[in-house]
Amino acid sequence: MSRPPDRPEILDSDHLSARTREILTSRLLIPTVQPHTLSLQAYAVLDALLPVLLPLDEILPPGTDIAITARIDSALSGPRDGWRFADLPPDAQAWESALLTLDDVTFEQHGLRFIHLAHDLRGTLLDAVMEGQIGLEREGRLTASQMKRWSGDLRGEVVDCIMSDPRIQQALGISSSLTGGDTVFQGFTQVGSDSREDFEPKATAPLLQMAESSE
Repeated sequence: MSRPPDRPEILDSDHLSARTREILTSRLLIPTVQPHTLSLQAYAVLDALLPVLLPLDEILPPGTDIAITARIDSALSGPRDGWRFADLPPDAQAWESALLTLDDVTFEQHGLRFIHLAHDLRGTLLDAVMEGQIGLEREGRLTASQMKRWSGDLRGEVVDCIMSDPRIQQALGISSSLTGGDTVFQGFTQVGSDSREDFEPKATAPLLQMAESSE
């Protein structure tokens, strides 16, 4: 794995324990083997799908890449939570089948592979998946109802992966990890809905800065 140069300030806070800092720092690592779990075709579809699902350029500074596709792909072959829908195969197989189903449906409807579609058409197809309107009745692919189930897993996995990244936490001003150092308990004393401690990070996400300036 390789480490990107953009280390967020939150990792140097004395309100962070060494163990928590180690865990958060490990999330900066980018898998060097890509793809690790998915096929090349499924990986490419996922990579084209994620910016439509959640445009991170509205949250992170320009040029910041948290390699969400690589991280999800790697996570699919690691320890999972042991839970899945009964009508879906195991996670890695479900994601592979779902992404290939989306690619095949795209080709049938538009004569193009998903990665070659315009951004708005990708969004339209993603909406159709979530509404249970897209699926294939053949081996190795998912039915429309299965695709709808999988879309819930897709959203959950993406949010979980993104929100666990300390760069995202820094950008959004999230301070839930700052529960205390190793030697002195440094909890929160300001608990009002609009109050913030001096040690909490200030949101740097452009989207949030615009919202704050308009208040």
